[in-house]
Amino acid sequence: MSAPVVVAVVGGGASGCLATAHLARSVAGTGRRFTIMLVEPDDVGAGLAYLTRDPRHRLNVPAAKMSAFDDDPQHFLRWLRRHVAVDFPPGGFAPRQFYAEYLRHTLEETLRAATGVQCRRVHARATDVRRHGRRLRLTLDNGTSHPVDAVVLALGHGAPTAAWAPPSLARSPRFVGDPWRAETQPHVPAGSDVLLVGAGLTMADMAQRWSRAGVRLHVTSRHGLLPLSHALDPAPPLAAPELPEGPVSLAQARRLVFDHIRAAGGDWRRAVDSMRPVTAELWSRLDPAARSRFVATTMRRWDQVRHRVAPAVHAWLEQRRAEGSLVVHAAQVVDARNTAAGVEVSLSDGSRVLAAAVVNCTGAGAGVRTSHDPLVMNLLAAGLATPDGLDLGFATEGSGRLVAADGPRPAIWAIGPLRRGELWESTAIPEIRGQAASLARAVIAALPGPRVVRRVRDPYGLPLTATPEAAGRYVAGLGRILRVRSGAEMLVAEAVAADPQFALGQAVLALLGAEWGADVDVETALLAAQRQAARADERERRFIEVVTARIREPGGAGSAAALLSYVQAYPEDALAVSIAVPTIAFSGATEIPAEAWALVEGLAAVYRDDWWYRGLLAFTRQEQENWEEAAELAALALAVEPTAGHAVHAKTHVHYETGDHEAGLAWLDGWISTCGSDSSHRAHFAWHAALHELALGDDSAARARFSTQLSPPAVSGVRALVDSASLLWRGFTAGAWTSVELGPVLETVPGALLVDPPTPFVGLHAAVALAAAGDCRRLAQLRRSAAARSSAVFTDTVAPLADALMHLLHGDPDRATDALIALPGVERLGGSAAQREIVEDTTIYCAIQANRPDVARSLLQARLERRCSPRDVHRRAHLLTAQQPAR
Repeated sequence: MSAPVVVAVVGGGASGCLATAHLARSVAGTGRRFTIMLVEPDDVGAGLAYLTRDPRHRLNVPAAKMSAFDDDPQHFLRWLRRHVAVDFPPGGFAPRQFYAEYLRHTLEETLRAATGVQCRRVHARATDVRRHGRRLRLTLDNGTSHPVDAVVLALGHGAPTAAWAPPSLARSPRFVGDPWRAETQPHVPAGSDVLLVGAGLTMADMAQRWSRAGVRLHVTSRHGLLPLSHALDPAPPLAAPELPEGPVSLAQARRLVFDHIRAAGGDWRRAVDSMRPVTAELWSRLDPAARSRFVATTMRRWDQVRHRVAPAVHAWLEQRRAEGSLVVHAAQVVDARNTAAGVEVSLSDGSRVLAAAVVNCTGAGAGVRTSHDPLVMNLLAAGLATPDGLDLGFATEGSGRLVAADGPRPAIWAIGPLRRGELWESTAIPEIRGQAASLARAVIAALPGPRVVRRVRDPYGLPLTATPEAAGRYVAGLGRILRVRSGAEMLVAEAVAADPQFALGQAVLALLGAEWGADVDVETALLAAQRQAARADERERRFIEVVTARIREPGGAGSAAALLSYVQAYPEDALAVSIAVPTIAFSGATEIPAEAWALVEGLAAVYRDDWWYRGLLAFTRQEQENWEEAAELAALALAVEPTAGHAVHAKTHVHYETGDHEAGLAWLDGWISTCGSDSSHRAHFAWHAALHELALGDDSAARARFSTQLSPPAVSGVRALVDSASLLWRGFTAGAWTSVELGPVLETVPGALLVDPPTPFVGLHAAVALAAAGDCRRLAQLRRSAAARSSAVFTDTVAPLADALMHLLHGDPDRATDALIALPGVERLGGSAAQREIVEDTTIYCAIQANRPDVARSLLQARLERRCSPRDVHRRAHLLTAQQPAR
């Protein structure tokens, strides 16, 4: 077996974490063994930017733009909502301490999911890199050296320069030269002043740190410009401007920016933000002299409009300024004198500040030529690196690979601030994550090994931790689930047979056994998923947790909350959305229709015109009684995918609820015999067709359909209860047949399902079926189990329903009628309006049995006002006749 390739990442701050994560992602599919050596003496993830633990120190970029991965822009936002606040807003500015935690967590999760990749943490500081044959040798300050195949320099920001400070100030114990790494701080009593030198982002942090009651802050900088704020309500994104061909002068670049601001209606924030995709290219078109002039004349103003602070931080600074506890000077430090009371600092505007502390907030300023970092010094001395034209960092190629002074290109790459001279914008997370992805590809391409094999993804772009063969079978099975077709469990079983370590496939197999009644050993599949979960990525592991909760706690509030939280984190998981929304396929995660509707409608931006989503949205629209839009959406979905089960279901409901029974029956019969011949819920569509036949008064056709398409053993389990048993009872209550024999149907239904149903919807049908079968004993058991549940729908609706049906069985239809009329919460039982209508059918039947034709007629009249039905017209007329007094 060949030795693993070793890539050393020097630096464990944001740049180092992102470089390591993207390397792990890229190398995981190569088939080679890789070791990533992460060299960092301190905590990983913090670096200079996220070292702070002060909750007042906020990110300077909204949460929705801080993802570690370009291909998953909501990654950080989902993390915040899972670990910090479930409703954290996309435009919110999170405390910076959380970003360090996010980087560590993301790196751990990425490494765990990267097969064949080992990460070795080294608590040391790198001091030298030299050529070592065809490899490199990395030397550390702990006295060790290591042969490596490539090095990634993620050194972050260099130490701030204090060259501006007069010698008397630089030597003073009251001077804080490096505010982030200072081991001690001067004592600042109440009534003192603190001078912050520099007015950028570091100043904003230090102002918050040093501000306290009775302390006045002074801020001084050459321009006296405080940081600007992000917009409270940002305008929609603007397209980047087109760049002219060829080299660009500094004057042309300025005109381009100002023209773009005018095109944005004067909204400079919107215009500057939209420059981001082209800033590096525009910078590359400037010649060295133009870049130098930009740094000397325009850099500070650009940094002010480009790198802004959170609105709350800006408001805090302005409030302190307005009340006089923060004074801004447009001046430079020219002299300093130590006194017993403090440091008396003279400024170029003629003012003097007697400061208890002077804090260097000028940021990193030393170039690489004057750097005191031994690694930087040795790289330059060995000719493995050269400074960029402005001496802001190293000269690099497009991928970040260092440009050597002579000899072959070294396998050394730079990321982050070290590339500022070449890219200009190279310090913010959106730029660094893009560099990390590009760098990872370049490193892998430069090292020996097989070509990269990318992970197979599902139809909505979610990666699958499985072999290509297994992933292909799973994707085919997922397609059948989303189309509501049979055979999904066989395809998923083939997937896990091809890759027994495919944890997600095992979980889905268990789910299909538990919820679709597939021939699966649910417990064995679930345990296999849990055993293999460590191999899966974070999303797949969370899905396994959701499935486990759903199987272990069916109908429980905890399992529903876990599923909804997962969907919020991974809205692209169409299977999870299918499970969460009560439809023909799954019972859902909420008993409140409006919540399910909001869930579906909120996914429009994710799925857009996808055929599956249009079918699901069509079903939502019909539940909202928006028949026209439901029909249009269903038609659009079926035009793309004729087997789309949700679209078919929505269209079927539209026909039924609008009273279009003849056309609905003809269309549905045609679909069932063609595209729907292998539908996993073919019995339910047959039930719909039978409802049309009952509505039309074609009783013999409805009875024949039951015999051929809905009777056991073709239909069993929960479908036999919800479709077959309910049809027999509805036909009986409507007078289509004079007796009902439910014994053979109920024999196919697990006994526990009847007396301890997992959901209120199943409880509704269990109660009606047991009453129709005259089974007082089990109906009483159902009533007791429902009354003992924690769910209000069980206690307030299912239990009273069972009571009402007990009155009917005990020969008191009058009392049953009153109880059914007063029954609360029927709309929260779940299922569709057509399915819940069985309660209304039963009430009408009880009223007729109680000789209360006025009640029955009133209910029929209300139904006819909703939709036309020849049977109901006939029944209402019959009841009117029955009410006429004898002459």
